[in-house]
Amino acid sequence: MRHRSEVARRAAVALVGLGLLSLGACASAARPDAMTVLPSTITIAQAGDFGHGAIKIANVSGGTETNPLLWSEVASGDFRQALENSLKAAGYLGATADAPLSLTASMLELKQPMAGFDMSVTSRVRYSVTDSSGRIVFDDTVAATGTARMGESLIGMERLRLANEYAIRENIKAFIERFRTRTAR
Repeated sequence: MRHRSEVARRAAVALVGLGLLSLGACASAARPDAMTVLPSTITIAQAGDFGHGAIKIANVSGGTETNPLLWSEVASGDFRQALENSLKAAGYLGATADAPLSLTASMLELKQPMAGFDMSVTSRVRYSVTDSSGRIVFDDTVAATGTARMGESLIGMERLRLANEYAIRENIKAFIERFRTRTAR
């Protein structure tokens, strides 16, 4: 009788363990805070720089909601929040909806691996900035890659989410740098 209860206990522990592992394998969405460019990694716009405190985000599109049963994605709303936070940190975000420059960002591609030890994701986003008269002052497609290493997480779904976040953060950073250099007076 004692042997059966020990076997039953071990079976229950194994089932609970498998249940916990399956929960850990669910895909989670990319987080806006992890996609936000840190001010310490870019040149901050100063008063007098073109676009300083003058950009409003008009539209962000192309993202995909994450299905927890499939794989991690980047939703348009999360991308928009990361873009807004990054522009604010860089000194470009306007304080009101009346800001003179309008930004449109369209995620064209989020190229993801199916599996791997180190996972690299490449993001392609088209950024367009127009002034209050509708004249285009910046229009470019930016590609950037982010890689999550095996040492960062043993769970593949987690590495994919991290790689998505790194790719979007690097993409936003590249946009801000290109915008600054191309519009410098």
